[in-house]
Amino acid sequence: MHDFEISKNFPPFQMLSWNGGDGQLAELGRAFAVAQYMAENGVSETKGFTFYTSRLSDEAWEFALRFSPYSKVDNALNNLERVHSAMQESCIGLNTAMAGMAAAMELHDRDTSAYVREQSKATSNLLTFSALYASYIEVCYRIRDYCGLKKSQAYRRAIGRLIGEKSGEHDFAKGLRNFILHYHLAEPSVTITWGDERTAKLLLNPNSLLYGGFDWTANARLYIQKQKELDVIATTSVVLRNVSRIVRFHRKMAEKQLRTSKLAFDTYRYERSRYQHLAKSVTDMGAIFKRPTTILSRTVDKKLIEQTLNSTLSEDDVRTVLTTLADRFRNLSDDAKAAISREVDELLKQNPRYPNGGAFLNGRKWT
Repeated sequence: MHDFEISKNFPPFQMLSWNGGDGQLAELGRAFAVAQYMAENGVSETKGFTFYTSRLSDEAWEFALRFSPYSKVDNALNNLERVHSAMQESCIGLNTAMAGMAAAMELHDRDTSAYVREQSKATSNLLTFSALYASYIEVCYRIRDYCGLKKSQAYRRAIGRLIGEKSGEHDFAKGLRNFILHYHLAEPSVTITWGDERTAKLLLNPNSLLYGGFDWTANARLYIQKQKELDVIATTSVVLRNVSRIVRFHRKMAEKQLRTSKLAFDTYRYERSRYQHLAKSVTDMGAIFKRPTTILSRTVDKKLIEQTLNSTLSEDDVRTVLTTLADRFRNLSDDAKAAISREVDELLKQNPRYPNGGAFLNGRKWT
């Protein structure tokens, strides 16, 4: 079937009616046609979309997918989760540096080089945390705007409820980056106390923060003023827990506010997965002599195959599970499904059988 014949049946792809052959220009035209379809959140003309999806390279597909309205939202949500993960790493780094500073203080009497080295790590991790917090705020604003909630008071109230009474910690974290960049580094110190147990804390001097010339927000200044010694670990831990909840809130909010465009976006990715699944299942005669791959191993993850074979399922259930997984998109040919069935039978023959002596609990048969 030629492009022209497909385009007559599927209007969004009519722009390809002039385009023949399989050269780079033809693929570019197909990519633009799919991009136009995605940009309009199209989901109705499945057959035409499936046809053009199968003819695009991975690069052309990614190019087209970026035109989907939800694509930028998905990227922002993924970036938000990456920022949160990086904030976790910086908090772990702060804890590690605190332990190192405490050990250096106790073990190296007059030699302070080890302490200074560990303090430098703590300072760097605190700077990283503050920079990541600023990035987190920026991405949240972007997602809010994508969802059409730029001036929404309901959005602001929801964030306020998630933060609760810990807004001071958040305002401090928000201002800390500019304080460090435009005034001076915030270098934490360690204090060790002995009571029923040894306790180490990573601290900042509140006076150094308050009288350094930086214009903190009223909420952040009030928070700093209340601290006799500002506990870095306690503060960043509170912020990190709240950020985790806010990240989940933004994903749910975007999915609800942009339900239609998300459904279209998920449909596009699902269709590409179907195509890749089908492409992997096609037998390449040349590849057979190069590597011992099977249709089953190309369509189902190897670990999943092993887990199913080694499970307590009966052979009939194992056969059903593996064949269903292999054809989970229901797009394999009858020949491919028959080959998979033969492969599963062969695997079951090779799989060791263990005797079943029944089930007993404390010497009593379990029924």
